[in-house]
Amino acid sequence: MKPHVRFLIFSLILISIPALAQNPPTQETPSQQKSPDHVFTKDTPIYVSDFELQAEDVKGDGGLLGGGARQGVLPRPLKQSRQDDPQTRARKLVTSMSSSIIADLRKAGYNALPLSVADTRPRSGEWVHGLFTEVDEGNRLHRAVIGFGSGQAKMNLFVSITDLANPEKPLYQASQDGTSGKSPGAIITLNPYVAAAKFVMGTNATDKMVKKTAGDISKQIIAQLSPHEAKPTGQ
Repeated sequence: MKPHVRFLIFSLILISIPALAQNPPTQETPSQQKSPDHVFTKDTPIYVSDFELQAEDVKGDGGLLGGGARQGVLPRPLKQSRQDDPQTRARKLVTSMSSSIIADLRKAGYNALPLSVADTRPRSGEWVHGLFTEVDEGNRLHRAVIGFGSGQAKMNLFVSITDLANPEKPLYQASQDGTSGKSPGAIITLNPYVAAAKFVMGTNATDKMVKKTAGDISKQIIAQLSPHEAKPTGQ
């Protein structure tokens, strides 16, 4: 090969090297990079709402159930105090349950906060919510109802954790059949796409039993969140 031909080929190679360096491999393009996963830390707020529990209406002046006089229904005995009212019992139960869960989570180092029905639902964080249920003779699931002599000896409690950053599905849906037979609570169907842990508690549970159940719920919440937990930024 003549010397001037070799010099021309060598010059073309030198010119092409910078052009090749400006074209990175296709596997490094941003479009093919994976999006970061959702990060949960102990600083992430965990909102706890009162679990849903119905109570029968109580007439204040006559002591009768259902808000009015009904044939065959006897007046409430005078010895029963206001603490025995279904509404008072239901309110005390759900309040004690949610406050105990918050206390347990805070003791474990989590940022647990109360979230009432009237509060605007945050757009981020974890949301702990649930409801009390009963099963009737036809093996249908009802929302539990606290009243004088109504309901069963035990209630099932379904608890779910929702990531508020993502659209959540309802924990349950009410049946079009409404109520049925002697069961006053509405018939419901749990959403199979929503993970919910089941717990059992007596309808006349003492404060000690409520706190024990709340402790079991808190342990389950921590067990579900721990595998996804990351260290806070800066650690």
